[in-house]
Amino acid sequence: MNPRSPRPAAVTSLGCGGLILAALSLARLILSLSLPPLPLTVPPVYLTATGAIGVVLGLAVGIGLLGGRRWAYPAAAALAGALAVWYWADRWLLVRTDYAQRTWPAAVVVTLILLTLVAYAWSRPSTRRYFGRS
Repeated sequence: MNPRSPRPAAVTSLGCGGLILAALSLARLILSLSLPPLPLTVPPVYLTATGAIGVVLGLAVGIGLLGGRRWAYPAAAALAGALAVWYWADRWLLVRTDYAQRTWPAAVVVTLILLTLVAYAWSRPSTRRYFGRS
């Protein structure tokens, strides 16, 4: 990274996305610790663990991208793919509600849009140049 080069808007957006992921995961973590006695399809520790993992990864990648760290470039791409795989595995294997059945087409569209935006951001010459890649 050239310290004088401005951070591309795509990198800023993805860095903020990582911080938003961390904030949502923190909410999941906190709420999982104070669950009322409801019938759950997953053990409460699953909700706590996935919230904690989301906080750590979202913060690391978000701060790494905003700070221009070289490792954040491949890490963000890997996190986006891993997040999509986890979301769909979780949805197919664990979520058994009428709402989930009705909303899966919209979830497919949103997932594809987000993965396309990440791929687009990484394909930009300014992004590759910012992270010292040709």
